[in-house]
Amino acid sequence: MRYSFILASVFTGAFFSFGQNETDVYRLSNTYVQGSARFDAMGGSFGALGAESGCIGINPAGFGRSSVSSFSFGFAGTSVKTTSHYRGNGEAVSTGTSSMDAFKVRIPNLAGTVVSDVSSSNSGLIYTQISFGLNRIANFNNSFNYSGQQFESLLDVFASGANGIDPTMLFDYQPYTSSLAYQTYAIDPDANNNYYPRLNSGDVIHNRTVLNRGGINEFYFAISANYLDKIYFGASLSYNTVNFAESVIHRETLTDTTGVSLRSFIYQSDFISKGGGANLKLGAIFLPTDFLRLGIALHTPTFYQLTDESTATMQALHNDGVRTVDPSFIPADKYKYRIWTPTKLVGSLGLVFGDNGCINVDLEYLNYGWGRIKTTNDEAYASYDYKAENQVIKNQLVDALNVRIGGEWAISNMVFIRGGYGYYPKGDTLARTYGKNYSQTISGGLGFRINRVYLDLSVRYLMTSSVYKAFYESRTDLNIVNTTFNIGMQYKFDYK
Repeated sequence: MRYSFILASVFTGAFFSFGQNETDVYRLSNTYVQGSARFDAMGGSFGALGAESGCIGINPAGFGRSSVSSFSFGFAGTSVKTTSHYRGNGEAVSTGTSSMDAFKVRIPNLAGTVVSDVSSSNSGLIYTQISFGLNRIANFNNSFNYSGQQFESLLDVFASGANGIDPTMLFDYQPYTSSLAYQTYAIDPDANNNYYPRLNSGDVIHNRTVLNRGGINEFYFAISANYLDKIYFGASLSYNTVNFAESVIHRETLTDTTGVSLRSFIYQSDFISKGGGANLKLGAIFLPTDFLRLGIALHTPTFYQLTDESTATMQALHNDGVRTVDPSFIPADKYKYRIWTPTKLVGSLGLVFGDNGCINVDLEYLNYGWGRIKTTNDEAYASYDYKAENQVIKNQLVDALNVRIGGEWAISNMVFIRGGYGYYPKGDTLARTYGKNYSQTISGGLGFRINRVYLDLSVRYLMTSSVYKAFYESRTDLNIVNTTFNIGMQYKFDYK
């Protein structure tokens, strides 16, 4: 059974529900590959350059540029700072800044490439490569809090959703919302089962905390080849693991409690989504001259199998004490489904200035509206027709052309300086309606080469904005800055 109600949206301004919808598709489709420190420093722009482990996220033909075997790994530390502007009924009524995520260190990139010299075969092939590793392609860690005064209450939503339903049937029809409010005596019915909130109309102080955790990791295996040092081919098979968790804690307190029985309440919902999916990437790089390089790549949809779990609870403070929900009326659901993300097409252009440096531009096209939700193949779960949800996806999510630009310059034969920029238009029409049109990345770094050892340092700023809508006209504008420091090392087994 699916239960939907307007509650929250952290990502794009669409409404969150305890069923599957366009928010889930967008979350899994809107990725920013985090590879090695060199890859990050150049803005993730490597589609026509190659010879770098992070190119798996752009063009697997890049592995074909490797002429020696190598192994690389890195450590990254990430912090997230969120500034919230709570607008209540449309006007800015409060502003706050939160850095609720501690600086976290993880391994965003681990890779190996084994190169074979096959030039003696006289087939035109010079080198073939087998590559394997992992990349971090999405980071969901983001938490924020807002507070302010508003005339409407969340109880108005819960009461409206209960209208016409007998109190004994609320748990069957509205287990995550109205039933909880009824169990805590926060809403009451009249003789005709029309419900009203026990918070009298008036200014209510809202305080909401949203905690998001998780990410997507990509494990890959790739094969590639070098043909006459002119054309490079590559193909990769990847398996992505997903882990996403969201907790929403909503508090309301009446500013004037004179003559009222209900003074305040706390509502909390928890949602967890886990699973995995596979995709295939195909690519080629062509070198018309030593100066110019052209790349093209196709990313198939990622075919995810997901399992979601959700629950919610509530408590209310009355004049005569605190009312909580009987454990038998606390909802808890588990459901399985599938998501197909959109196909991606990538075109790249690289300019190489001998041993002095290089510049690369990637253009990446995808249509978020091509994503689809499908029922599970697990016979233990009831099938569901997602026709209505997929129509919303088709109508609300749109196409986008992502742009990445990166460059590297050799200060000496041992020291390199790098920089990059990325522009990512939002693929959600609701986000664009509120002027949240794009995200962008700015990055830079240094590289050091000592014989067979390469040491790289980078910093990347991912800046994005979104709209969080709780209910009715309530809205919070969010400005999020995700800062990632990356240190990586690569060892080449045959130095040239």
